[in-house]
Amino acid sequence: MEFQIMKKLSILLAVFLLVIGAALTSVAAQQDEAPDGVWLGTWPYRLPPDHHLNAYADGGPNTNLGNVYREMVELAPAFYMWADNSYEAILAESWGFSEDGSAYELTLRSDAMWSNGDSINAMDVITTYALGRLVGWTQFDFIDTVEMVDEFTVSFGFIDEPSLLAEQLILREPLVATATYGEFAEQALALFDEGLDRESDEWSDLLVSLREYRPTEYVASGPYTYSISDVGDSFMTLSWHPNSIFSGTVQFGEIKLWAGETDSTTPLVLSGEIAHSTNVYPPTVVESYQQQGIEIVTIPRGYGPAMLFNWNVSPWDIQEVRQAVALVIERDQNAFLTNGLGAMGTVYMAGILDGNIGAMLTDDVIEQLDLYEYDLERAEALMEEAGFSRNNNGIWADADGNTISSEWIFPAEFADFAGASQDAIAQMNEFGFDISARAMPWQEVPDNIRNNTFELSVWSWGAASPFASRHFNNPLQRWVTDLDTATQPGMAIPMEAYPFNGETVNLDEMIRQMNAGVDVDAHVERAGEVALIVNQTMPYIPLNVILSAEPFNTDVIAGLPSMDDPIMLNPTGRDHFIKLSILTGVLGPAS
Repeated sequence: MEFQIMKKLSILLAVFLLVIGAALTSVAAQQDEAPDGVWLGTWPYRLPPDHHLNAYADGGPNTNLGNVYREMVELAPAFYMWADNSYEAILAESWGFSEDGSAYELTLRSDAMWSNGDSINAMDVITTYALGRLVGWTQFDFIDTVEMVDEFTVSFGFIDEPSLLAEQLILREPLVATATYGEFAEQALALFDEGLDRESDEWSDLLVSLREYRPTEYVASGPYTYSISDVGDSFMTLSWHPNSIFSGTVQFGEIKLWAGETDSTTPLVLSGEIAHSTNVYPPTVVESYQQQGIEIVTIPRGYGPAMLFNWNVSPWDIQEVRQAVALVIERDQNAFLTNGLGAMGTVYMAGILDGNIGAMLTDDVIEQLDLYEYDLERAEALMEEAGFSRNNNGIWADADGNTISSEWIFPAEFADFAGASQDAIAQMNEFGFDISARAMPWQEVPDNIRNNTFELSVWSWGAASPFASRHFNNPLQRWVTDLDTATQPGMAIPMEAYPFNGETVNLDEMIRQMNAGVDVDAHVERAGEVALIVNQTMPYIPLNVILSAEPFNTDVIAGLPSMDDPIMLNPTGRDHFIKLSILTGVLGPAS
């Protein structure tokens, strides 16, 4: 792959002068003082030293600001609107496929600046994607060149054909500052120019160096930033700065994020110290919010809890056993104990969220799906087919008398995942499994999954995405091929030689190519092939689908859009309505 930077000194000098002039004009037009309002939110961030500012390493902005708040600091080119499948400009001025379909072109607006006063330009895109390639971003399943066309325009060359998924990945990826990562990007570009790949020592060494890097300043394109000193045990504070294109429109001078999950944030919501939260609260807590006059905003959540198997631990590598598990968990009951009426038992069991099935699969495929309706007799037959029988204590055991005994780990602070786990364990044990539960701090659960130091666990499945491949990604690729499998085996599913109907298929490649191209009918056909594989083999159990019932205190925050506003069709998470609403000043302090 080539990352080409087209440079001509005379042209760049002229462009540089124009950019500086535009930037100064932009800053002059913005206000000099921070707005008075304070946004009161929450996020389960980590504490230093595990909390740092490197966007390319675990424990950085993706962890500590998540997919809701990171774009308050680092902006993406555009924002996606689910209602009409359109994009709202953020950093981008224009975007689209080239006339011959060989590339995707992105032009940034010329007046955007970083918090340090630098212009945001095409070099920042080059930097962002040089390091994205180094760490293995999904974008590079579709693109193989990233070329600077001019000071503000970048061309992404497609490997084969144009891709609608690549378009969304490009437009929704936050850009990072060359001032912060430029040295690493230069080294990465040099590796690519030499033709080295991820198997080389040089690539591995640079990747390690990048992940160990700890920036001392968070250079921001959004109107807020913070330093490690702003991170406290109870809350962290993002502070307004004057250089962003949105500094003059936001109504909050600070974003205050309280630490914690459901239990620790519940009293803060009731006291008004948290005005909005994306945490999952039990039905009784939601009712108490409503009784206090707090608005509950119900929007799609885009995921649900899934039972994850370690395929390196017997008998969870046996298809019939996994199918039996799917049959002995009454999923509607599990949904209620996950999130009350704010969750629904999974119906189609095909790796795609139920609400998206009709758009992503054909009727013929849907009719072929095994719904795994609660059926203890069928489950018993599958267990016996796999060579297991009940011992004198009613526990399933193999021919040598070894019982099916495993530990299920779950995050203690996540009320939804904890509820789903404890109910699933109880139902499995009633059937004759011997499963023990172990709650642990939420941060430790994903580490155990990544490192393959678990037997059974729970985490999310599905995605808030209009593309089927993103649904299948979580958890199949997220906890396997998206990891460095040499050091982090994850769920240990053999994705590149996946067992199916007596043969093996490259399930990883099937998912990666699912949304290649712009032919939606082809996308649906490929999605159907993978859905049938997932449905038959049950590599994990999609227990239920959660709705997001989010407390929103209108006594503290004004401007909540009405539920018939198109932006309210956006799910929580990456496309959450509060992101655009804060940036554009729709949301502000109530007084």
